[in-house]
Amino acid sequence: MLTENKTFRTLLFAYGLSTLGDWFDFIAVAIFLGYVWHADPMTMALLPIAYAAPGILLGQFAGVLADRVHKVRMMIAANLIQASLTLLLLAMPDPLWFLLVIALRSCASVFNDPAQQTLTRQIVAPEQLLQATSLNGAIFQSGKLIGPLIGGMVAAMVTPALCLIINAVSYLLSAVLLLTIRHVEKKLPRPASWEKTIPFRLAWQEGWAVFLQNRVLLFSSLFSLLAMMAIQLADAQLPVVFREKVPGHPEVVGYSVSVIGLGALLTITWLHRRKTIRSFGWVLGGGVLLIGSCFAWIGLFQPGGGIHWLLAASLLAGIGTGLTSVGTNYLVQKETPTHALGRVRGIIDSLSSATFIVAPLLGGALMTWLGPAQAFLWVGSLVGAVGGGAILLQRWIWGKRDADTAATAAAKQAG
Repeated sequence: MLTENKTFRTLLFAYGLSTLGDWFDFIAVAIFLGYVWHADPMTMALLPIAYAAPGILLGQFAGVLADRVHKVRMMIAANLIQASLTLLLLAMPDPLWFLLVIALRSCASVFNDPAQQTLTRQIVAPEQLLQATSLNGAIFQSGKLIGPLIGGMVAAMVTPALCLIINAVSYLLSAVLLLTIRHVEKKLPRPASWEKTIPFRLAWQEGWAVFLQNRVLLFSSLFSLLAMMAIQLADAQLPVVFREKVPGHPEVVGYSVSVIGLGALLTITWLHRRKTIRSFGWVLGGGVLLIGSCFAWIGLFQPGGGIHWLLAASLLAGIGTGLTSVGTNYLVQKETPTHALGRVRGIIDSLSSATFIVAPLLGGALMTWLGPAQAFLWVGSLVGAVGGGAILLQRWIWGKRDADTAATAAAKQAG
């Protein structure tokens, strides 16, 4: 059983600690900029850039590095650097220096994901990859639900600086946990790239070749990016559209985000009970369809209607988020050759980081041009149509084997 895999268990706990600390940190950063320094809108607009730009610039480099070096040491170094820079934030004199340190810390965090994903592939049996992927997703969603709640209470009752200290401690504890498995890679079979290190540029090109030439991997990643962009676009604009739909109820924004997280967590828990995904067309296409349906639903919602209808729409988005996130991560683990997994993860991470900058800007432009309700309706309809089309065309997009696997499984269940 996966729970008996001590190395994976340690890796999961280390990831959980750093993830929970990150959400504490998120609250503290928002309070420092918004309430302590009273940062202007332009300065606030630099915050997502400070978080995402390092991923765009360094994601692919980190991916190549993860395929060539000791992965546990790479994660330990990243955690120690992030802990140091988090403590350094407490000494920053103004918002611009604060944002600069956040950007430097984000540079270190870029190296964590490809190393963790690559090591997971090496230490987990193929038939347990879906469970491992869903557990990682559950940890992230749990942190998203619990971290801001507890972090907000700590910041309000004590000081936001304590949230930063807690995050720094979480990074240090994560590094200590990883130290206990620092020798595990010596016991693993080394891929060919260890025996004869190819030039960095050729290794990078090989990663792109694997990504672009595998149709299943390429289309699934594009679907995940579409879902992520839609979610980021909506997250940034939820206060705007809810201000129009449910005036006088700002708490609905928090309720909606929590319900989205809950829906994702429930879906990930359900996927964890399964041994494999039989049809990526239904999982990824269906996930995108549900996310699009949520946005269109919000766009059609009329002021004066019951708030529970908005929460029902948010639940759909959460289910769609769980399906697309776990489905894509599992497929990347399953379809990518072990020796190139770090590079492929780095490519996907760099593209994902770009959505964190492009989506809020695009959302702001669409809101200004169409208005909040129409923007949500049109974006939701378009995203939903893409998801529905993927379900109808899944044999062509994901290949005949995906549809045949689903049909064979259904026939066995019927028999």
